[in-house]
Amino acid sequence: MISFNLLVLFIAALVFYLLFSLFYGAFVEVGFSRLEASLIVFGSLLLGLVDIYLFTYGNWRIAVNIGGAVIPVMVSVYLTAKRKFVGRALLGIALVSLFTYQVTEVTTRGISSPFPLWLLPPAVASLFSLLACYRKPRQAAPLAYVTGTLGVLVGADFFHLPELLRLPTPQTVTASIGGAAIFDMVFLAGIIAVLIDSLFMARRQG
Repeated sequence: MISFNLLVLFIAALVFYLLFSLFYGAFVEVGFSRLEASLIVFGSLLLGLVDIYLFTYGNWRIAVNIGGAVIPVMVSVYLTAKRKFVGRALLGIALVSLFTYQVTEVTTRGISSPFPLWLLPPAVASLFSLLACYRKPRQAAPLAYVTGTLGVLVGADFFHLPELLRLPTPQTVTASIGGAAIFDMVFLAGIIAVLIDSLFMARRQG
């Protein structure tokens, strides 16, 4: 039993390392600093299991996820201030949030989006960033991350929150902003948008 548990732990650690290396390399390649890349990837993956309680409404217990909401918001604010693209970021977030709202739905288990519709927000974020940063291509990937992650958070969690709170529940249910299925969508929106931008940048430079 001990050897089996060690094997599972080793495989989990190996998978985590491979994912971290892949995503970290992609972020650094397209212009993120090593600190930014480490915080985005490692912080999001490691703290995606941590929720902070906010308030209770009826039988709904509302919390916020560290890896799926707090870190993306902090990193996005930092990137927006550093790269000085506030106007483009706000426009992109609004655009992505509208698409996100349309492809997500509220159920008694929370807010989710079916495959492949959840791929639409990162695709929109990537396309918008490439067009908005055509003259400054090194800003495209950071803008894609900001619009992709915050657009998903706003469009999925905040736009649907009133609808979620109106759902009747027989017992107390915890809904985490940026958590559960939306954590995957927020994290992958940033990753996919950046990876798409990196491919276009590689072709453009080649």
